[in-house]
Amino acid sequence: MNERVRALHEIKVGVHWIEHIGPLQVHMDTLLTAWFAMAGIIAIAFAVTRKLDIIPDGIQSFCEMVMEFLEGLVKGEMGQEGLKHVPIISSLFLFILFANLEGQLPWRLYHLESGEFASPTNDINTTLGLALVVSIYYIGAGILAKGFGYFKHYFKPLWFMFPFNLLEDFTRPLSLSLRLFGNILAGELIVLILITLIPVFAPVPMMLFELFVAFIQAYIFSALATSYIGAATAKDH
Repeated sequence: MNERVRALHEIKVGVHWIEHIGPLQVHMDTLLTAWFAMAGIIAIAFAVTRKLDIIPDGIQSFCEMVMEFLEGLVKGEMGQEGLKHVPIISSLFLFILFANLEGQLPWRLYHLESGEFASPTNDINTTLGLALVVSIYYIGAGILAKGFGYFKHYFKPLWFMFPFNLLEDFTRPLSLSLRLFGNILAGELIVLILITLIPVFAPVPMMLFELFVAFIQAYIFSALATSYIGAATAKDH
């Protein structure tokens, strides 16, 4: 029991492998796992598109189902015209999904002097960066769709609502990032605690549940991003 208690004390949150690149302080563990997620997506995309069949089977069929699902998500919010936004939504969904799933890999076998490999989405810097990309994109999409008339909505329904509407654009990325960060970090911590306190196979159901959570969190983030883009480009917005 004492060993388990001691192991619990060794579980650290928010500790990273930090390097300095010029004036920048970089979380190298997060950077490497983020690139690992991107490399996985690129490898699968290359394998699928290297030889496309008219009648898909296997991995091509599955990937087409995923893309049809994402196209349906965008069309349901923005209609046929929204299909031009599928690349950004699918990129967000796939990266977040792969990044979330990385938390279930046996990273603890690789010991670092500081920090440890885990899901890059359990780092607030990653989730905040993703949320800022969404914010910049939907504001840019709104300006492209309506010109500078896009900013009129800040004064609706009455002019004195301007500071509140402006604040909404700042709180959206914060809420997006905190939701994703909190859910992924909490799930990984629960699995670590169960592995520490309970025999090896006891945490397996929780790990399977975390696979479901990885998909749900990627879906929620992408669905909210789609909603924000749809609202920004809507004619009555």
